[in-house]
Amino acid sequence: MNCKQILYLLFLNLSLVCAAQSQQQKADTAFAHGKFSTAIELYQKVLKKNNVPHNNKIVYYKLGSSFYSIHKYKEGKEWIEKAIEEGYSEPSVFLQYGKILAMLSDYKSARNAFIEYQKRSGDNTVTAKIASCDFALKGEKSLIPLEVKNIEELNSAYSEFGLAFVKDELIFSSSRINENDRQDNFTGQGFSDIYSSRLGSITNKWKEPVKLKGGVNTKFNDGTFAFNSKDNTGYFMQCNGATGKKENCSIFYSVYNEKENAWSKSKIFDYSHPNSNIGHPAISSDGNTMYFVSDMPGSVGGKDIWIINRKNNVWGTPVNAGNVINKVGDEVFPSLSGDSLLFFSSDYHPGYGGLDIFYVPLKNNSVQGTVTNLLAPINSSADDFSIALGRSVLEGYFCSNREGGKGQDDIYSFNRAALILNAIGKIVDSETNKPVSNVTVYFKGDNGIIDSITTGASGEFNFKNLKPDLKYAVTAVKQGFFSDSKNLSTVGVKENMEFSKKTGVDLDFGLLKISKKEIVIPNISYDFNQSELKQESKIELDKLARILIETPKVIIEISSHTDEKGADDYNKTLSQKRAQNVVVYLGQKGVAKERMIAKGYGESQPLRKNAQSEEDHALNRRTAFKVIKNN
Repeated sequence: MNCKQILYLLFLNLSLVCAAQSQQQKADTAFAHGKFSTAIELYQKVLKKNNVPHNNKIVYYKLGSSFYSIHKYKEGKEWIEKAIEEGYSEPSVFLQYGKILAMLSDYKSARNAFIEYQKRSGDNTVTAKIASCDFALKGEKSLIPLEVKNIEELNSAYSEFGLAFVKDELIFSSSRINENDRQDNFTGQGFSDIYSSRLGSITNKWKEPVKLKGGVNTKFNDGTFAFNSKDNTGYFMQCNGATGKKENCSIFYSVYNEKENAWSKSKIFDYSHPNSNIGHPAISSDGNTMYFVSDMPGSVGGKDIWIINRKNNVWGTPVNAGNVINKVGDEVFPSLSGDSLLFFSSDYHPGYGGLDIFYVPLKNNSVQGTVTNLLAPINSSADDFSIALGRSVLEGYFCSNREGGKGQDDIYSFNRAALILNAIGKIVDSETNKPVSNVTVYFKGDNGIIDSITTGASGEFNFKNLKPDLKYAVTAVKQGFFSDSKNLSTVGVKENMEFSKKTGVDLDFGLLKISKKEIVIPNISYDFNQSELKQESKIELDKLARILIETPKVIIEISSHTDEKGADDYNKTLSQKRAQNVVVYLGQKGVAKERMIAKGYGESQPLRKNAQSEEDHALNRRTAFKVIKNN
């Protein structure tokens, strides 16, 4: 069932069609009664026979409008343009043209068409369409990255719509034609029935949809479903009545028998309006408030959302949901989230074209605040409607007839898209500055999970498995080298991001080879004749502490040396104190004391013997370390 035809409830009695009519009269009658598939076939026959050469432009217009109504917008555009080229100048042709162009995402041209319609007709209600074009041209998208997927295993070549959850089952309507199913002459599809499916726990795929058992499905069109878990009652829209002769739609209800997995014989909802259409029910969590759609007297526009409350098991009088929600267009497919958000679709509130999905906050069933568009990628230039949330507002399902679908109206899922977060760095030998290959770079998140990557010949790595909202310790490890680590945080990152030196996150490492030669620790200084570490010395010692902690099986000697000035005994005592202070500091930073030996050499191991210049004296005054045991 074509969503638009159910949505706008175009189920009319075609008994007026007379066999004696001419081909064009038959086509015009089908068009007038919403039988657009038939109208297209008949109008094309009329054009082929060229029976009405002077009225081609009218036929072109009606063909374009018919294709639009069955969601074939490219074909509709072609015929409407032919009508305009032939001189068809009725204002309605420009309105129709604008609608088609908007559905094809040509918002600039659509805007011009709507303005032309407004000039010719004086109809100021089209300003909403112009505003929608302006809105769409801004190209706004959801601030939270969302991934939208077509649920192919649920969809058919026909239309699927009207979503709801009943316990762990997804309920939806479909106009698919199965064996022995009859075809609806108005839509060219099957009469819509209500189906259910479960998500496979192992395959994570939806199982083959099956029709609901019992009295829910009728011989004609059954639509949007809602479920009250308090009394196991399902409410659904039924069009054409039990015999197919009824010209409007009503809400029916049925009780679910869990033991038999079947629904009781359905009954009409007492408050269905006899002379108006009523459908698209949505039920509050306590079962005492129903939102529905109707064109009954008191509606602001074509189709409005209405509210009815139940007290002491008696339903009251329906009231219009108000002009914050309802406009002169159509507001349809209401659904609820936790009784605090009302979702609905509208073709009037500013959007991308066709129906868009909106939400408005609720408190005690009263509107609080303003209507908000869900934005792309949930909304598109096509019709987007019938949203059913999952465990949060960032996951769920909705229906759309957007390009690329399997059928006319399809079921789509949406989830928060996985952020693409990657870490890029390079490992070099700190002494030679040459790349180091086969280094394992570990990424340990504060959730306890560890992952890793290994460098290639270039010494570079590109880790693509970072997760959002975690703090990482990034550690580079290779046998024969001191390990080293850095910190990385993805907490609060909401967009795709590369963590690298060029984005301000330095993940490059210079690894130091493990050897027994003395390695001078740079920038270690003391005041004259003092052993206390100066503040600037602690920066380099912090780095040393880090690599010692990351390389826990190495035992080192911390050595301190003086220049050749002063007495030997004094210099030896001073250097011992200085070495010991370094060991104490490293211990405070987390290096086990048993892994370090403090040794003061005084002036006994100068790098420049008999130093004369201050430069050579400074070279002899040094603090160093060397590996004395590597386990």
